[in-house]
Amino acid sequence: MELWAHRGSGKGELENTLKGFEIALNSGFKAVEFDVMLTADGVPMIHHDWVMGRCARSVDPAMAATDPLTRFDSLRARDLRHYSVQGEPIPSLAQTIQFCLKHGMRANVELKATNPRNAIALGKAVLKEIHTLPIEQQEHVRKHWVFSSFYHASLLPLKGYDLALLYEQLPDNWVLHADALRASAIHLHWSGAEPTALRRIHTTGRVVRVYTVNDAEQAKTLQALGVKGLFTDRMTL
Repeated sequence: MELWAHRGSGKGELENTLKGFEIALNSGFKAVEFDVMLTADGVPMIHHDWVMGRCARSVDPAMAATDPLTRFDSLRARDLRHYSVQGEPIPSLAQTIQFCLKHGMRANVELKATNPRNAIALGKAVLKEIHTLPIEQQEHVRKHWVFSSFYHASLLPLKGYDLALLYEQLPDNWVLHADALRASAIHLHWSGAEPTALRRIHTTGRVVRVYTVNDAEQAKTLQALGVKGLFTDRMTL
């Protein structure tokens, strides 16, 4: 079964940083999951929260007072130098792609649109970064990486890549969306990964991956139910 390092080294601490991805690599992971969002000036950066302050905190006292109210998408890429995650900078998508390619890691790129208006812009920005790669690396990404999102519109520019629809609970109309995007996989929260939902997905020939699973017994149960991959915060394999 596939094991994906959730946000690199797990939720919190060094999540979504190059140092976090290095921890996952050194822990034996061959696949990593991370979140990509757009800055105000349209640069795809690796970050999870819509609002600053929980993980990426200001290192500039002048900006610190505004952290609880500062949305990620209100900041320009150059503004992010004033923030760090436990001393680590917020990486760009370009830097993260290069890290994964250099170390031969598979990646699940979760596109986190901050609103419906920028969903397609995010997908286009991710695609633009892929198109800057040499052809052989573009093909590697096409064959081995996965692109997922709760905002399904953000996946539209990435049709032809390996796409996964994200849900907490499987809705009745999921197959319409999966067919429209030609998505090969469904990613479910562990609370929604019950046998009936898994059977519905498997009967269409699609892959199921489950997030975020940190319990060994739960992992065994999901594997027995045919789940192909798990996203985990645990760095001990």
